[in-house]
Amino acid sequence: MPKYQMLFDTVRAEQKFNVDIDEQETLDVTLDEILFELRERGDYLKGEGQPQVVWNGHSLDFSVPLPEQGVRANDILRVSTIVLNG
Repeated sequence: MPKYQMLFDTVRAEQKFNVDIDEQETLDVTLDEILFELRERGDYLKGEGQPQVVWNGHSLDFSVPLPEQGVRANDILRVSTIVLNG
């Protein structure tokens, strides 16, 4: 199972975790689980809004597996929040 480096922009500081995500799983499925574990450790994403995951300067599609978006094992993914207007 590929392991990715995820950097979370939390209220305390940037937190780095190595996260296993199956090649066929999507962020729709796994991100809620990952954020739950982050909260269990006492960390929360900074700001209010929807989470976003950025890789190589662009936001990833939560409904498409990471390898199909060109993301490889050990790549760095940045997780933060984005405020949606509307």
